[in-house]
Amino acid sequence: MIDGLKLTMSGEELRTLIDQGVRRHERQAGRWTRETLRTTDDETEDAPLLPHHMCENEAERHSWRASVLTFIRDHIDAAETYCLCLADLEAGELLPEKPGWLEQDEYEERTRIGFNLERLVKSMNGIGGLAHAMRCGAESDRHEFGTMPETVIEETDELRTSRINIESGPEIIKIERK
Repeated sequence: MIDGLKLTMSGEELRTLIDQGVRRHERQAGRWTRETLRTTDDETEDAPLLPHHMCENEAERHSWRASVLTFIRDHIDAAETYCLCLADLEAGELLPEKPGWLEQDEYEERTRIGFNLERLVKSMNGIGGLAHAMRCGAESDRHEFGTMPETVIEETDELRTSRINIESGPEIIKIERK
């Protein structure tokens, strides 16, 4: 009995697939390195110059990934059969590439919470703004802070983001785990 999702691959097939990943990363590293050499004369509306540090970082990242995959490839015995789990497939970059829209969607999901927290801090002028709003709300004769009207901005399976409507004072964004 096999526990979990396991794929079997010959060492030869595994080496071939990993080698394709090495070549892909080497091409990408070369592309980013060429991008660092572009000048304003090479800039067009369709191909604007990108920040130099970003291009250097991307070239270095792809070179590093090529080195990692080369190390793995060079330590695979072509005569053996390997039983791989999902983590192995991801580490060796053996799964098909994700479509660009899916990659973007996952990136936005990962950054959404951080972005909302950043907005929260900026909109409240820091923690002091929240304390001030709570004091103002609690001192108000009309309502308590906990009963101020809220507007739901975004709701996921895990989090609910709401805007607390305060008549006077900073905007408050509340993020709560369900």
